[in-house]
Amino acid sequence: MKFTALGGGIPLGGSHHILNLEEGRRVAFDCGAIQSQGGKISAPPIAEGNIDALFATHGHFDHVGMLPLFGKMHPETPIYGTEVTRRFASMLLGDSLKITRKKIEAGEKNAQAYFNIADAIRVLTRHERYKQVLRPEWFELKPGWKIRFWPAGHINGAVSSQIITPKGLKIMHSGDISFTNMPTIKGADIAPDFRPDVLITEATYGDRDLPNRTAEEQRFVNRVIEVLRRGGQVLIPAFGITGPNIAITLARGLTAAGIDTPIHIDGMIRKAARIIYGSSEWNAENKSVPFPDNIICMPDGREGYIHRQRLLSGPAVILASHGMLEGGKIMEYLPTVLSNPLGAILIPGYQAEGTGGRKLLELERGANFLIPGFERRKGEVVSIYCDVERFYLSSHASGPELANWIEELDPKVLIVVHATAEGFAGLKRRFQERAKRPLMIIPAFNGEEISIDECLARRRV
Repeated sequence: MKFTALGGGIPLGGSHHILNLEEGRRVAFDCGAIQSQGGKISAPPIAEGNIDALFATHGHFDHVGMLPLFGKMHPETPIYGTEVTRRFASMLLGDSLKITRKKIEAGEKNAQAYFNIADAIRVLTRHERYKQVLRPEWFELKPGWKIRFWPAGHINGAVSSQIITPKGLKIMHSGDISFTNMPTIKGADIAPDFRPDVLITEATYGDRDLPNRTAEEQRFVNRVIEVLRRGGQVLIPAFGITGPNIAITLARGLTAAGIDTPIHIDGMIRKAARIIYGSSEWNAENKSVPFPDNIICMPDGREGYIHRQRLLSGPAVILASHGMLEGGKIMEYLPTVLSNPLGAILIPGYQAEGTGGRKLLELERGANFLIPGFERRKGEVVSIYCDVERFYLSSHASGPELANWIEELDPKVLIVVHATAEGFAGLKRRFQERAKRPLMIIPAFNGEEISIDECLARRRV
């Protein structure tokens, strides 16, 4: 048996993993887009040959952004995933196609369309190509092959994949994972009846100790209250899919503190909130998830423009996408808040190197910040007079959490994906310092094939 990370191994970006199993069976995990500096979107190498199934672990763009391309190359391969993942993928693919079309029309050299809207619809059509998994229960991919999706806690609808082959080998692919409860997501736990021989896990923060989530959330809420009381606006650049849970956390915190300022959500966060509100993973009825009354969706069109101007004239709390300040509705608020000494930009998520969010964090008060042109608005340079602060509200597990989890699962072989070289080295060091027995830990460098049979043989020796 062999495992290959064609993308999204080490280093990160565009997850697409292939597992070659006994009896000639082959399964894939995800097919995401690679997002490069300057807004360039590209595809990882797509698996060739027969693929019996693709398991969609969750709805982030770096995991589903090239599903339609995979579907074009593998028209017979079924795609298994949760309903929430399907809805997130539909939202992100539609937005990506719209942005790509605008870039091509503007003559941008980096813009390339890998698929069209028909390809996206075809690959996400329920009961045809997309096989909806409703509950964490075993099903058969082929006679004798047992598959189960287990909640991964990372975002709504995220799953880990568990496989038992006809010969009894147990394999687990974690997907992106988090063990922390969030307002609409339960943190991942361990299935009482499954201990994998081979564990394939992410290690995004394998080298990091993240702050206690509850304490960090309270620090976040307290900072928002402080800015509101001095009369400033709080602007929070959030990712579309994780934004609703941050909004709920903040809304509850303000209510508990007796603050009646509403939380305004804008951009893709609004669409994600509607998906989460109308869906619940592992629930065939898709019962609604309750949202606090003090969360307000910004309207579209001219009404939205007028509402934004009113918000920026006094104290306000605004969550808008894009989470790394690379476009989106956040750009409409940015010039006013950046130049306001009473305001604050609070950054809750990861900021990749070269992105607007990372650049802003690296600059000091009084420095000039270039806001690139977006839609009909021209680019401009604005001096930074507001507060800029980083928070750690990650939806990935920390290094110590991953080490605890791996130790409890007790696999024979550990393959690390979705990590930087530092993340892999950090997780390996943590586990070796605490492990009660040796464990074969293997980095899955992109494009390199790993023979699982050889690893298991070495482990038995």
